Amino acid sequence: MLVKVRGVQAVIVKFNIEQLDNLLYQFYLLTGMTVSVWDANYNQLSYQPREIKTYCRLIKESAEGRKRCLESDKHVCAACAQSLKPETHYCHAGILDTAVPIQYKRQILGFLMFGQVTKRADEPGATERTDRLSGELGIDRESLQKAYRELDQFDNDKIQAAAMILKAATRYLWLSEYIEVEYSNHASKVNDYIHEHIGEKLTVQRLCEVFDMSKNKLYDLSNYWFDMPIGDYINSVRIERAKQLLIETDYPIGKIGEIVGVIDYNYFTKFFKAHAGMSPLKYRKSHTAEPF
Repeated sequence: MLVKVRGVQAVIVKFNIEQLDNLLYQFYLLTGMTVSVWDANYNQLSYQPREIKTYCRLIKESAEGRKRCLESDKHVCAACAQSLKPETHYCHAGILDTAVPIQYKRQILGFLMFGQVTKRADEPGATERTDRLSGELGIDRESLQKAYRELDQFDNDKIQAAAMILKAATRYLWLSEYIEVEYSNHASKVNDYIHEHIGEKLTVQRLCEVFDMSKNKLYDLSNYWFDMPIGDYINSVRIERAKQLLIETDYPIGKIGEIVGVIDYNYFTKFFKAHAGMSPLKYRKSHTAEPF
């Protein structure tokens, strides 16, 4: 997966998801903590284990719950990006998450995040918090409280030890080809333009005119930096943005199609299914409890 990183330099980052996924799983087996990898733009790329804690699943069954969780995740990642060191916080639901920066020459490439744990099952304010959340998010009160009590408990020392292990691991991610880092002003600008104008009609001719380059040069740039033809890359950006909106919002399917530049409802449904392997509605239902 390719990601444009914001920063002083134009950086293109290629994440080897298969290798990273294996690393996450090994960390989970060692610690028992849920762990995920995020890019520098706060998009989750992968996670382990696939089945998240019941407490988090119950909260994320509603769009409002998913929104709050995403805001909490972005908050700890932003703090991590600012300090350039591991940051731990209590999320909106009262459980602990820790973000560890992935850096390359002091530039943030992404984050490793672990948590979904508590320090103790009877933490002060826990009952009041679950009562409030059950009312605000429409969750059964007893089920939510039971799920909270079932969360794994870790003290500060274990959390800090896990953070140090991941911090050390991040220094070798690109050396072991888990992450590839390259620089290209042209690729960065094309990538930015596509993301910023994804709701519009994007053609090879338009991109060539905007960036004053020949079709052959654009094709070569796309195949090298994006690992696919430019048309396929534009489609992949549309699909990824649609997936994000399906999970994080309650927008109607037709509106999501319009946002990603596919106005016709029927065509968008076929387009999405051809690339994602299922209809937009089925995708939304199957991802109502996305982790972390």
